[in-house]
Amino acid sequence: METAGSGAEIELLERVLLRLGNADSDEKLEIAVGKFLTPVILKINSPHNVVRTKVVEVLTHIKRRITSRGQVQIPVEALLEQYAAKDSTTFLKNFAIIFISMGFPRLPLEQQTALAAKLLGCESNLENYQDKLFTLLLPVLCDMKIPDDPAQRSELLKLEDKPAISGSFLALLQDVLLLPYGITQEQDVPPGLSPYSFKRVIANNWRAEELEKIKKGIVRFLCASVFSDNEIFVLLVVASADTRFSVATPAIAELSKLCTMLDFNSAVLTSPLYTLFIGNQCQLAERQTRPCCARVRQKLLQYLIKCRSKAINVGKGLQVIFDGLFGTNTNQKCKVLALQFTELVLRDGPRDVVSKVSKVMLTGITKVIGRDTVEPNDVQNAAYSALAQHARSFPQDVSQDLKLVLGYFNNLATCTPDLHSSIREALVSMAPAFAWQTKTKSDAMDVDSGESCEVQLDGQQHLLLAMLLDNAESKIQIVQNVTSVFLTSCYPEFYAPARYLLLLIAGERNSLRENVTTYLYGTSKKDHVNYSMLSSIEQTGKQHTSESISDFNHLSLEQRRVVLPSFHVMMAHVHDMANKRLKKSNACVIYGRTKLPYSLEVYEEMLDYLRLCLWYSAGVVAAPGDEKHTYELRKYIITNYDEDESSNTLHQYLLFVQRGVEAKRTESSLLCLYDLLNAAPELFAPKQLHLLEPLSNSLKDVSETMRANVSQVYGILWAYGLPDDKFDAEVGDCLTSLTQKSLEHKHGWLLVLGHAFNRKIEQLKQQNSSKDYGKWPQFINAVKIIAKMLCETQWLLVSAAVKCTSMIGKTVEIPNVQVEIQVQCNDNDNDNDDEELAEFKNIEASTKMIIFGVVFQLLRSTSFRQKIREEAAKCLGYLAIGDGAHFTKRNLDKFLTLAKVQKDAALNIAISEAIVITLCGYDVNRGVPAENFQNLHCTDAEFEQFLNALIRLVPEPNAQSRQAISVWLLAVVKHCSNRPAVLSKKQLLQFAFTELLSDDSEFVQDVASRGLGLVYSLSDSGSQTELANSLLDQLIGGKRQVNQVAGDTELFAEGMLGKTPTGGNITTYKELCSLANDLNQPDMIYQFMQLANHNAAWTSKLGAAFGLKTLSAESRQQMQPYLGKIIPRLYRYKYDPTPKIQNSMISIWDTIVSDSKEITEQYYWEILRELLDNLTCTEWRVRIACCLAVRDLLKRPNGLRLRTEEQLPTTTAATPNSPRRVTPDTMEVDEPPEPELRELWFQLFRVMDDIHEGTRMTAHGTASFLGKLCVLAASAEHGKSGTAVAASILPYLLETGVGHKVADIRNVSIKTISEMIESSGALIAPHLATLIPCLLRATGELENTKLSYVSTRLGADNEAQEAVDSLRAEAAKSHHTMETINKCVRFIDYQVLERMTPELLELMKTSVNLGTKIGCAHFVCLVSIRLGKEMTPLVGKYLGACFGGIKDRNVTVRKYNASAIGHLMGLAKEQSIKNLFGKLDELYMEQPSNRSIALTIQSINKRHHELLKDYMDCMLPLIFFAMHEEQNEENKANIELWKDLWNDISPGDAGIRLNLHVIIPKLESSLTDASWSRKSQAANVIQNIAMRLSHSLEMGDRVRLIRLLLSGLQGRTFEGKERLLQALAALCKNLDRQHEICGNIIEAAMREARKQEPIYRTMALAALGDILDVLEADRFEEIYNMIWYLLEKKELRAADSDDDDDHQLAGCSNASKDLTADERNKRAQTLNKLKEVVWETLGKSWPKHAIETQHRYQLFFAENCSSILSESTRPVQVSLLAALTKYIERLYIFDEAAKLPELPLERNNLEKKPKTETTPLQTREAIVQKICSDVLAAVTLAAAVPHTGLKKEALNIVLMLIKRLSPSRDQATLALLKQNFESNLAKFQRDSAPEVRCRIKDIEEKLSKLDHPN
Repeated sequence: METAGSGAEIELLERVLLRLGNADSDEKLEIAVGKFLTPVILKINSPHNVVRTKVVEVLTHIKRRITSRGQVQIPVEALLEQYAAKDSTTFLKNFAIIFISMGFPRLPLEQQTALAAKLLGCESNLENYQDKLFTLLLPVLCDMKIPDDPAQRSELLKLEDKPAISGSFLALLQDVLLLPYGITQEQDVPPGLSPYSFKRVIANNWRAEELEKIKKGIVRFLCASVFSDNEIFVLLVVASADTRFSVATPAIAELSKLCTMLDFNSAVLTSPLYTLFIGNQCQLAERQTRPCCARVRQKLLQYLIKCRSKAINVGKGLQVIFDGLFGTNTNQKCKVLALQFTELVLRDGPRDVVSKVSKVMLTGITKVIGRDTVEPNDVQNAAYSALAQHARSFPQDVSQDLKLVLGYFNNLATCTPDLHSSIREALVSMAPAFAWQTKTKSDAMDVDSGESCEVQLDGQQHLLLAMLLDNAESKIQIVQNVTSVFLTSCYPEFYAPARYLLLLIAGERNSLRENVTTYLYGTSKKDHVNYSMLSSIEQTGKQHTSESISDFNHLSLEQRRVVLPSFHVMMAHVHDMANKRLKKSNACVIYGRTKLPYSLEVYEEMLDYLRLCLWYSAGVVAAPGDEKHTYELRKYIITNYDEDESSNTLHQYLLFVQRGVEAKRTESSLLCLYDLLNAAPELFAPKQLHLLEPLSNSLKDVSETMRANVSQVYGILWAYGLPDDKFDAEVGDCLTSLTQKSLEHKHGWLLVLGHAFNRKIEQLKQQNSSKDYGKWPQFINAVKIIAKMLCETQWLLVSAAVKCTSMIGKTVEIPNVQVEIQVQCNDNDNDNDDEELAEFKNIEASTKMIIFGVVFQLLRSTSFRQKIREEAAKCLGYLAIGDGAHFTKRNLDKFLTLAKVQKDAALNIAISEAIVITLCGYDVNRGVPAENFQNLHCTDAEFEQFLNALIRLVPEPNAQSRQAISVWLLAVVKHCSNRPAVLSKKQLLQFAFTELLSDDSEFVQDVASRGLGLVYSLSDSGSQTELANSLLDQLIGGKRQVNQVAGDTELFAEGMLGKTPTGGNITTYKELCSLANDLNQPDMIYQFMQLANHNAAWTSKLGAAFGLKTLSAESRQQMQPYLGKIIPRLYRYKYDPTPKIQNSMISIWDTIVSDSKEITEQYYWEILRELLDNLTCTEWRVRIACCLAVRDLLKRPNGLRLRTEEQLPTTTAATPNSPRRVTPDTMEVDEPPEPELRELWFQLFRVMDDIHEGTRMTAHGTASFLGKLCVLAASAEHGKSGTAVAASILPYLLETGVGHKVADIRNVSIKTISEMIESSGALIAPHLATLIPCLLRATGELENTKLSYVSTRLGADNEAQEAVDSLRAEAAKSHHTMETINKCVRFIDYQVLERMTPELLELMKTSVNLGTKIGCAHFVCLVSIRLGKEMTPLVGKYLGACFGGIKDRNVTVRKYNASAIGHLMGLAKEQSIKNLFGKLDELYMEQPSNRSIALTIQSINKRHHELLKDYMDCMLPLIFFAMHEEQNEENKANIELWKDLWNDISPGDAGIRLNLHVIIPKLESSLTDASWSRKSQAANVIQNIAMRLSHSLEMGDRVRLIRLLLSGLQGRTFEGKERLLQALAALCKNLDRQHEICGNIIEAAMREARKQEPIYRTMALAALGDILDVLEADRFEEIYNMIWYLLEKKELRAADSDDDDDHQLAGCSNASKDLTADERNKRAQTLNKLKEVVWETLGKSWPKHAIETQHRYQLFFAENCSSILSESTRPVQVSLLAALTKYIERLYIFDEAAKLPELPLERNNLEKKPKTETTPLQTREAIVQKICSDVLAAVTLAAAVPHTGLKKEALNIVLMLIKRLSPSRDQATLALLKQNFESNLAKFQRDSAPEVRCRIKDIEEKLSKLDHPN
């Protein structure tokens, strides 16, 4: 049975083999293979071995046969089905795949595409077979037609349910993309591939060009949306790194679109990037992929840098970093990107994981920037940036290796400037890692029990300090800068060695001085130091040890508290360092004979800082030098000074100061010395007398300040250092020599005298000396001289005399002795004010009278300097101390007279000080002399009288008076508060100050507010309540009953006491009263007023004496319960746009709030509620303040503060009495997660629509800032809180913001939404129908107005305007609104597009903004790509809108709409396509210059090439017609574009021939059109057709075209009509000469040639000549008769309408007189051209076969040519000779068999008779000889002319004569010819032109052959 079964099968196989053998053609073989191949392969499963062997034989035969027959098709589909069958064996598959591989490439592309899904899906197990099948598809990908419909695309490969096969196929595509060009199997495995993958792709043996084509196909296939974005991302990255631009460019373009839609937070997306970069690290060596090449790595890193969140794989990332930096496959760009990726991992990677490998990463970074590195600067810069990020993220790693800092400091000092900024950034970031307190935490500041200021450092910090010591004096500024950062960041501010180095830097480097000064003193300028914010570590002890060093730099705009080092520690360190430097000669600076350890600038910085430390260590909290605190300094010095101990810091300080004074007297050294001498003169003065000599030299210094400082030191040294007799002797010598000294020297010595006597008398009083000052001669003489100096004219001496008087007068009674002085005569008749001409007289008066009179006159006079007047005021006060009996009463009376005189606040403050000193009887600046001191010269009654006098002056309307009285009254109340009169008149004083509070002057208001606070503080609790209620009623406007004050009510005008102040600047105080009233604490108004003072005068030295203390601790404690209400209001007040209110409120805030940030955070929600409730307040300044306050409140380092993060109920922020929130209606339905945030947007939008411009602008700024914060808060990194933010604000922005009528609101909303789309896109989808049109509208509205202006101005220059508009279009496309649209496109579906279409179409049709138009067109392109065929129902509408766009006036708009049409056409319905093509045709006929028509067709061709082929009949005629437009400079580019289109769509002559049936109708309509240009263009088309098709143009079509042209030639002449004649001539070339239409053609041409317009006639004659030449018609007689007269014409007339020569010539001669030279030249050129064409036409029209005509005109033509030749111009001569050549060529008489016709020669038909009548020639020989004679005469004439062209034509005539005469052997004529040639040969040879020489040679050869025929 088995044998029988096998036999049957073998028989069948034999029959198959026989059938195959009998197939003797490809068709038969294909039928046999298609029928038997699959059954035969199926037999391979037979159990019989013989059968299987026979099957192999048959299959081998088939394979051999079809291998050589490439056209034979194989049943691939059946083979695939057989292969995929479940029961198919491996053996069967093996044979099936062989034939599949052979047959698939033979299939047509459509079948290959249809079988693609089966090909990919038929094998899922066997990898080798799978690879072979996949490879078959690769060459097809380039041309495969991919459906536009997404549903059809998904069915193309059917891989959705086959992820394994899909992954394998993509892996193969990736391997192919990674395969280098030109690689062979013998080479190593290339980067990125495994041995297995290399084998499977290299087996195809692709050449480089083939591989490039396959890669292009892969990229095209990947871009077709067949696979998901995530799947193709890595492959596109690989393709973008390809070395061939044709592969990389489309991949890059697709990636740019793809990246906007990818989620770079996803690990799934980015994991393949890591794998490709470092290899898959597979255990099987065969499957282990190598790391990819540097080019691919570079691209991978660009996208790895985009990773965020979970996409950052630290483990693989570490490998990426080290491979990128130190691997073999890397380059410079890779290293930079790897370092940027390092920075990303350090910053955004999971901290717990990164911390484990951070040290490894640090090692890698440092290796790149080592000392011996050879890396370029950009790599090093990136490494330093990464290092900076490492230091910020993981400071503990950096802090363990000090060598890093040392190395980078060295690098900074030696590197190129390009690296400075990056190294500095790295070092600055590393500094906090070494911070002292950061390392040691709470116990960092270990303080010894004995020394509270000693800082304990570890060894590493000591090493760091030693390194900083070396760099502090570096010559490189940036090194010093970084050193200062380390010193301020790493060490406590009271650490002496660090402060010492900062002082060195500040002194040596001016550019860093301000910065360092800020660290040292708290402000950048030493004169602005707030001494109340300074403290010494000795006084504060451990209370500052818990503060972080970072607090030192914690605020930039608020004053920082600075802790100074201990004076002992600081001085000891400076002393040690100075001694070390003094021992090194190269570190010292020598001034004169003194050696200084530092430069003078550094020395001054040291002295200033040491002085400050000394005062604060002594317990003083005030500016150094304050007389009130001298006692505390004295006590400190006496306690701590020990001269015998060398280590005594005070003694070291003294020596340090002394060295500075000896080197050079500077302000710093002198003030330091004065501090010591002033505090303990008896201790220091006797030992410093050696300084008198250098100091005396400085008394004549040019600086007044220097002389003043020296004099006070000099006076102390005299008084305390010299014994009495020596003192008297020195004073006597000084007085004696004073008059001989220079002005500056006199000034200095006068001050010395004042200080000396002041100190000496104080010393005598301390010693209780009984010395009689009235009998002290030196003292009396000094007083006399000082009194005389007061009357000097030199203001410098007057100033010194006033100061001396003050110093002496406050210590002792001035002796009242007579002294003679010189005064100016007061002559009433003499008004001359010239001092030189003024007369003086000597008078004698007492010293007291002189001093008081002169000093008061100085004070009153406005002609003296302000400074002298202030000194004079103080002088009067001081005189009352020493001699109260004489000066007190006089002073008080005189001061009251000055109230209306003084304008300056500083002078009034000085007078008030003098008044207070007079009233008190002591120097208030130095304090009360004794507790029981009483001023006997000013009793309580006298004081009360003076106080009443001051109060009476309060109501005075005079501005100067009110200012003076306010200051004086305040000073009196403050310093005389213990007087009964003050205590009893508190109510009256409050009314007085309240009245002054309404003054227009801010200064007076400040003074009054201080006075009110002072009066309040003097009262007991009961009185305070009454005062507070009274003040509140007055300020707010309430009425109160006036208490009767007996005897005092008359001090005010009637009704004054109950009146509300009405001053214009009272607003601040009303605000404060409102705040106090709301708190139900009226007494707080005084505290607020006290804090609100900010006037600059109170910060001056004069005003400081009258300033009030800051808020007391008790008052601060009282405010604590009310802070919840005070803080929100104050926070809002801080931002009031009125500067006075703002400054006042800031002053209050700074006093109440100790830590602004902490308090703001504590009361955040209360403040926000206050601002929300007042954002829409009725007052515009409140609205502005709220906008500004909101902006500042939201500036938090952690971003927006959210309810969802705090898990707090939203109602806790509002108080029970707070107003109801104003929110949109939509918010009442569903309460958003962040109600305050949404309400804030709502309120801001209302304010942005405010009527006040300033308010709108401020609200706009706040809304923009809020938008940025919301974008950050809504990002995916914030999880639920981000979602809450988005859900709270997006609906409102979309519903209200984007469609708002206010442009600014729309813009802010759109910008915010655009930036939120990436994180909150899903929430936006329902609102896209509203959002997209708003975004497009905003694109135009937000355009740069400057570019728009430039475009408008360039309207006259089309090219420039188009270039600018292109820039505008690119800017619009890259604008954030368009970027938003790009992000939104992925959320658009058909329903959304359908809803937005009406508004979008309206926008496209009506918008006037270029940006909006461009945006609309671009959006149409995007959405067409997104939706594809899905949007077909709407395409017609969009096509209509875009068609309107291509008719726009702007070229750029037309271009973009053309592109949009190109995108849409592939999706349009058939009718829409036809309609559009029809409209384009019509538009071209209307606007042929509209380039957008061609661009539209080009766009369609580019994107849907097959569409144009389907509708070729519609568009091809237009394209062919348009490319023949008459070319000029303007339309040249346009015509080139049409030509390119034609060549691309239907190139070659075949395209014209195949489409002639649709082109001719187009030409018919154009030639019958009324437009001349269109007729001319149609003629160009016909001419081109005739030239290109030539013989192949069918006769019917040719005649049809000729008839069209003939009909078009009828009628008047128009511009371009000559084109019709030229086309007619072209069509005649292959026309049957016997055709009936020939006569019509000639008649039409003749008719046109008779037209008189010269230029047209020229072209018409040329065309006529061509026609006659081609058709060989005999019309010579008519032609000659028509044009003969033109040859004799001399000039053209203005209008050629008459044929009468004489009349024409006469007209020309008359008209030409009125023509310009240019016009005459132009007419002459036209006439010459016409004559040229006449001769050409005569030559071409000479009949070839009309023997009778020739016989009639042959002699006349030759004779006429010869006669006219000499009279013609050169070009005409050339044409004439050319005509003669053609005449000779066609002349019948030259033929050997020629016979004369029987008709006699008649010349009667010639219109112009010959001039001479001769006997007609009757023989052929005679005629030939005559003709030759005439012709050779012309040749002779031409030979003599030096013109190459003429000679060439003459030689052509000779050649033609030889040719025609040679056959007949007419020896006579030939001899004549030869003789003529030889005679002219020399003339011909003069021209060396090649064409002439060649013709001469040819003639000579021909003549020689005639002479020697053998």
